[in-house]
Amino acid sequence: MKDSNCKIEENGTIIAKAIKIDALVSNYFFKFIVFIFYLISAAAIVADIGSWFDFNEIDPYRGWVLLDIGVFILYLTAVAFYKVRVRYPKQYELNEFVEAIANGGECNLFGVFSFELAKAWSRGLRGYADNATSKDIAKAILNSPDMIFILARIGTSKDLVGEYLEGESGDSDTLQLVIRALKIAQAESHHQIEVGDLFVALCEKDKGLQRFMSDYRLELQDLANIVYWQTAEVREKYYKKKFINPDNIKLTGGVGKDWIFGAAVLLKQYSQDLTRTIAETGLNLHIVGHDKEIKAMEEALTKQTGGNVLLVGEAGVGKKTTALGFVKRVYEGKAMGSLSNKHVLKLDIDSLLSGAVSGGEITQRLTEILNEATRAGNIILFIENIQNLFSSGDAGRVNASEVILPYLEGSGVYFVGTCDISSYNKYFATNGVLVERFTRVTIEEPDKNEMVRILEDIVPQIEYHTNSLISYGAIKETIHAADKFILNQPNPEKSINLLDGASAKATSERGETIITPDDILAYVSEKYDVPSGEVDESEKKKLLDLESIMHKRVIGQGEAINAIANALRRSRAGVTDTKKPIGSFLFLGSTGVGKTETAKALAEAYFGDESRMIRFDMSEFQNKQDIYRFIGSNISGEETQGVLTTAVRERPFSLLLFDEIEKAHPDILNLFLQVLDEGHLTDGSGRKVAFTNTIIIATSNAGANLIRQSVQSGVEYEKVKNDLLNYIIEQNIYRPEFLNRFTSVIVFSPLTREDIVKIATLMVKNLTDIVAKNKGVNLIVMPDAIVKLAGIGYDPQMGARPMSRAIQEKLEDVLAKKFLSGELQKGDSITMSSKDIL
Repeated sequence: MKDSNCKIEENGTIIAKAIKIDALVSNYFFKFIVFIFYLISAAAIVADIGSWFDFNEIDPYRGWVLLDIGVFILYLTAVAFYKVRVRYPKQYELNEFVEAIANGGECNLFGVFSFELAKAWSRGLRGYADNATSKDIAKAILNSPDMIFILARIGTSKDLVGEYLEGESGDSDTLQLVIRALKIAQAESHHQIEVGDLFVALCEKDKGLQRFMSDYRLELQDLANIVYWQTAEVREKYYKKKFINPDNIKLTGGVGKDWIFGAAVLLKQYSQDLTRTIAETGLNLHIVGHDKEIKAMEEALTKQTGGNVLLVGEAGVGKKTTALGFVKRVYEGKAMGSLSNKHVLKLDIDSLLSGAVSGGEITQRLTEILNEATRAGNIILFIENIQNLFSSGDAGRVNASEVILPYLEGSGVYFVGTCDISSYNKYFATNGVLVERFTRVTIEEPDKNEMVRILEDIVPQIEYHTNSLISYGAIKETIHAADKFILNQPNPEKSINLLDGASAKATSERGETIITPDDILAYVSEKYDVPSGEVDESEKKKLLDLESIMHKRVIGQGEAINAIANALRRSRAGVTDTKKPIGSFLFLGSTGVGKTETAKALAEAYFGDESRMIRFDMSEFQNKQDIYRFIGSNISGEETQGVLTTAVRERPFSLLLFDEIEKAHPDILNLFLQVLDEGHLTDGSGRKVAFTNTIIIATSNAGANLIRQSVQSGVEYEKVKNDLLNYIIEQNIYRPEFLNRFTSVIVFSPLTREDIVKIATLMVKNLTDIVAKNKGVNLIVMPDAIVKLAGIGYDPQMGARPMSRAIQEKLEDVLAKKFLSGELQKGDSITMSSKDIL
């Protein structure tokens, strides 16, 4: 950069004059004089109007009355001029100042200060700005209303921030600091250097403010987002609502533009003029992101023929918002080519289809509407959920594609439609003519930074309805929580709904309040019944003691329990932050060794209820076509739901148990590669289904004999596991890439006689609890009886499965007879020893 001739000089700038005028009009005596002047002028106006209708006589004083009214009008004009041209002067092209600095040109940066920044600078530094340090400047701007807004959204105050400014002297290169603020303002498309831009520059340089950012877990991008929020508020209050603001003068195409309809009776009846709606109510419509999609729309609609657009995306992703952003550009005269002279009309499909008694009547209505639009010559028809028009043919009433097709090929009228992915696959992708005539524009979810600014734009409405103040931290936590816990909806819809719901809940409990990240997490935990936020003491204890908790239900299998517990601790401690499932495990072992019981115990320990386990018997998916039953399909336009994808959408916080997975068709096993590695799969209709909040357990009996023989021979666990994996790969039971996708492959050892005794003890205790609860009888089973039951129920081949049958036959059958005969009554006690086990 060349030597800069730029300076920061108040004298001679318009904004400096505005500050002096503001100081004058802010004086209480001046305000009192103005108030009296308003009263006198109002009385003069009333008296003059009254004289017109002979209510009073003012001829002797008419000159004074007219003089007062004239002075009052001049005063109002001066106030308007001051607001538009002095306090809020013309919007500067900051690029020119940046270029001047780069080329060594002359410029006075004070002239591009916003009013609030200039006022804070002038009054806070009081003439020693040239020698001011970064800390002096920071203290000066902390009293600005703009900074009060910024700090309130962070969740702090100027006094708390001021504590970080004590101590070190700070950087004294004022000019370079302001130049940096200028570049920040330019990057944010500001027309002047705002207070927030200077604050961001200060946070980059000042060590005290860097500590402040660290303590409040803020990045520079977070500050930029909050400054965007604050400047949007300023724009809303001081610019867009000003009647004579030049920004409100749009290139509307002339006064004759609204005369295009002529006798278009049906077009008026079944449509809404979105261009007029934007003109009347949409001046403050903010469209964050979607610039690329809007540009793609413009390019498609300027084609000579076939210039039609189909916005494709899931419900809530922003298809209509994108369309409104395009309409706004058309209204403002910023759209490409001839589009600035177009009217965008929203066709009301529901009204069009309702009341029609036959397909012929619908066809006639639609044809006449399209004819009227064609005759108008500058109509773009917006059809929300256009699939409803095409799907009307499903009921045998009308085939809309045959009606619309001739108009798609011409250039008299253009179409913009919206539909979801499934409908596109059903009605458009299978029709080559429609694919050719419609340009598909896919609407993706906004990225995280765009989501922050979308929520900042929507926050005022939520705050108004919920009587709350939403902090910036709550916005960030909303986006993070929505992304993690709400998997069946897209952004921005899910984040907006989450923030709205959490705010409503907090204010219903506490009244007018500040919404913090804790409020978001509490709402998520309650609504979705999942652990969220920081781990509390009780949960910490449960996670640390998870092995012992699960061992209350599962006997032995320490390797399996340890691997699962470690995975859950990593997830809840926030050590890992991926889209993969919480944990994925392949359980290998013979039948009856506790694989399914371990899964049930895990579901109860982590999700709070054994019913949160969803079991799939993979022996039911042995054929290739079963893949469609598993994930759904959309064949020939007929959509069917998949048992797996539907279950995960409805219960995203679950344990998925895939029993005997080796029996499934290899193509189905291939699906798990994507699920285990990326945490999602695509269903038969093209929609993503997330598995991020699931625990996946697959069980297999493969190599059971090898496990049994190795354990009986005294082979160590790790060698048994390695031998088993080699055997499975050699026998082509599972491919290496499939095995490697699991968090852990766990070998379940055969149960010993000691294990069977412990299992029998658990089963007997469960029976005694049931008898006590349901019958009020105290059942005591002696240890020798339990040992005898374990001997009867032990089978090296079947594991613990025969134990349930032994307890039924030797205990439950005996008790049932005693209850039915009246031998046992409520309050009785019965003891059973080995001699009672017959």
